[in-house]
Amino acid sequence: MKKKSKNNVEGVVKKKKNIIMRHKLLFLICLLAFVVLIVLLYIFFTLFVGGSDPYGDRLKGIDKVKITEKFKKEVVSSLKEKEEVVDANVRVQGRIIYVHIIVKGDVALDKAKGIASESLGKFDDDEKKFYDFGYFLSQDKDDGFIAAGTKNSNSDHIVWNKG
Repeated sequence: MKKKSKNNVEGVVKKKKNIIMRHKLLFLICLLAFVVLIVLLYIFFTLFVGGSDPYGDRLKGIDKVKITEKFKKEVVSSLKEKEEVVDANVRVQGRIIYVHIIVKGDVALDKAKGIASESLGKFDDDEKKFYDFGYFLSQDKDDGFIAAGTKNSNSDHIVWNKG
């Protein structure tokens, strides 16, 4: 009984070797396609899926110039102290600080831009050189102005859109 099963196993192995030897070229092509597929999947996941941080290396050094919640509240309260300002909000996302200021309906656009420029003075030079700023100005009335301005980390002043 045992000899028959041993011969049976040897026969199966011999048949598989015969199949591989007869189809060497097809076997090599399949093996090569499998290796290429593995390499392409590795490249795809490395380039497009990457790590878990959506910002990559762009936030390197942010710990040195961290904007705290307390500081954001100070900036908001200093803006709200002005009689022209109805509401204000400061939000940090990555390396961008967004400041939204809502002014009364009778405040001119130039005055609102001046208030925004003054608020930039609350941030120290290291923060201004690290972060970009996005300013959004609006009036509390339906047909009031809406203006946007930005300050790049390499520039010294806010550049406003036409408004």
